[in-house]
Amino acid sequence: MERDLEHENRVLKDKIRALRRENRFLKRLGGHDADSLVGMLKRRGMRIFRMNPVDDLLLPVTASGTIQDGFYERLHHYSFRLFLRDLIRHKEDMGIPDLTRYCSADVAAEYLYFLIDAGAVEEHGPARFRATGHIKSFGGTLEWYVYRLLREEFAAPALYGVRFKGTEKSGDYDVLADIEGRLIYLEVKSSPPRGIEARQVSAFLDRVEELIPHGAIFFDDTELRMKDKLVPMFEEDLRHRAEQRHKNPPRTERLFNEIFLFGGDLYLMNSRKSVAENLSVCVRDMFRKWKENTGWP
Repeated sequence: MERDLEHENRVLKDKIRALRRENRFLKRLGGHDADSLVGMLKRRGMRIFRMNPVDDLLLPVTASGTIQDGFYERLHHYSFRLFLRDLIRHKEDMGIPDLTRYCSADVAAEYLYFLIDAGAVEEHGPARFRATGHIKSFGGTLEWYVYRLLREEFAAPALYGVRFKGTEKSGDYDVLADIEGRLIYLEVKSSPPRGIEARQVSAFLDRVEELIPHGAIFFDDTELRMKDKLVPMFEEDLRHRAEQRHKNPPRTERLFNEIFLFGGDLYLMNSRKSVAENLSVCVRDMFRKWKENTGWP
């Protein structure tokens, strides 16, 4: 009973810190490097209700900048992202053997003790561990990683977990970025292809139509094939939308490995090789398309 109360108290404190941090972020928005991005959204009639949430991140909001940097660097590794999925699955109670499906015991121990130092995990018994925060899924942390990747590797103003007031389509816009003065929308999925349903693809395409970005990317954090399930789902939904408008459906083009382009501005990619490199393929292709279509720059 006492342990349960301590846990609830810790969760409430984390949420209060998260709200304070988000409030500070909103107050600092004026002059923030995302001003250009916020301007793009305002000109589309999109009023931000929430952005950059911290209540569903694995890393505590109190983590130092050094810890955040170390966490970000580890997230480059697919094995660490898979490790975190297992950790969240066993969040109430785990041992190192529970976390070795995708890495060795030595690597799992290094990852685990880094998270203990970060305050994300605590030891509650001999060689038994648990997550300290109320974390539901890996999705929020993956959004944070892609957001940080865009800022660090692409020098692009970005926001994540964005929700708007008064929009017709529900749900969060996972990651938004300003790249060369153009609005880019990324949907971020942490499930393997078998866990993604047609309704999720349709909801993504609905949000693309509502936001009117210059380019959109559907990113599934997996090294599995896109061609078997996700590409046909996209083709079917896009075909249906084209028929409703009495237009021809967009052509499907494989850009590189498991990176696909539908028409001129809609991309599907996985994380095989690296997330940063695959994003770079998509962005470079956007530049090429923009130049072909508009003569820009």
